Amino acid sequence: MRSKLITVVTAVASTLLVAHVAAADQVQEQLKLMEQRMAEMEDRLQATSDELAAAQATVVEQQDLLIDSGLYEDEGLRSGAGGFFESVDVSGVAAASYNQRLIESDTRGNLAGGNSGFFKTPNSNTFQLDQIWMIVDKAPTDESRGGFHAEFVAGESASAQIGGVGNTDQVGVYSAYASYLAPIGNGVQVDLGKIPTPLGAEVVQTNGNYFITQGAVFGLQPVVHTGVAFTTQLTDSLGFTGGIVNDVYSDTSLSTDNDKAYYGQFQFGGDGFGLNVGGIIGNDAGVPGCTGSDCKTSVVDVVLSADPSDNFSLWVNFDWVHRGGEDTLQDGDAFGIAGAGRFAISDDMGVASRVEYVHTEDALNGTQRDGELLTLTGTFDKTLAEGLVTRVELRWDTFLDDNDNGAGFQARTDGGRTNNDQLVALWQMYYEF
Repeated sequence: MRSKLITVVTAVASTLLVAHVAAADQVQEQLKLMEQRMAEMEDRLQATSDELAAAQATVVEQQDLLIDSGLYEDEGLRSGAGGFFESVDVSGVAAASYNQRLIESDTRGNLAGGNSGFFKTPNSNTFQLDQIWMIVDKAPTDESRGGFHAEFVAGESASAQIGGVGNTDQVGVYSAYASYLAPIGNGVQVDLGKIPTPLGAEVVQTNGNYFITQGAVFGLQPVVHTGVAFTTQLTDSLGFTGGIVNDVYSDTSLSTDNDKAYYGQFQFGGDGFGLNVGGIIGNDAGVPGCTGSDCKTSVVDVVLSADPSDNFSLWVNFDWVHRGGEDTLQDGDAFGIAGAGRFAISDDMGVASRVEYVHTEDALNGTQRDGELLTLTGTFDKTLAEGLVTRVELRWDTFLDDNDNGAGFQARTDGGRTNNDQLVALWQMYYEF
């Protein structure tokens, strides 16, 4: 009995063992098949990865070529024109005003005509468009050494300051020049064309000044030249500008002789103050009484600016003008000094004041005697919205000597005597962008 039981158990165990071994062999074979398939998949993935890497390298190479050509940026493809305009700055101002003469033109109360003398806001008792100014500028840099600058302007006060741009309702060119940043020293920028003068504390563009009107000392200075200018930064605090131009005062593009005018200016900037010392000398076709081509003018200009505190800034401007030359009938000099300051009452409100004295000899003002002019100006400004400013101004001009011979303000058409005083109130709004 026992032997039968052992025989049965042995038979069952053998059957189970044989089945297990058979199953193990089958599993082993399946594992080998899976390993083979996995190897094949890895080979395929490696081939695909190599293809993707090659394709990506080609894309990067092509993208680098597009970037170098200026046709691609991080956000994607763009046109060459789009890239050009992204490197150009556009700014400007639109300004309009009303001015009212508070002292009559003459002793009989006539109000005809406009403001006169060094007062360059014309058309008294009139609403007027002062300036529409548009500036397009691509400054040269170390990465892109070529550039250009252009300023287009229309309006009454702008036309009066730059000697007229034709019809004041038409757009004229204030300045325009091509630029090159030469890799010399700290870089020398060469500008060729119509170039604004570096002289003076005030500018024609109205939002660049504390005041609505430019001052009498500003009237002694040139405004725009046609020629070539060289500008460089000698040290962190000292810069220099020099130029060769056709004429001292005129921006004419037509030079009728080989005589030119030459200017230079050193600019020093310190902690909270600046000092500019410069001048111009040479040909001046506008000298009164000039009988030939040898008529010379020189202008010496000094500007000191300072910011004594965060809410107070000021400047002082001195000018000496001399006219002469063999073809000038009479030599003459003019001296002018102006001081101005602005106090910020708040972030969007301020008050400014300016006082000036100008002494002009006969040869410069065309009168029978020397002229001494004093001007006082006060201005209140308020920012109404972002970019929008309104200003109210009161300006008094007075001759310090008796000008019965015609050197006063607004001579009458009937030949009567003129006033020594001129008092004008102005209101202006401008938007800058």
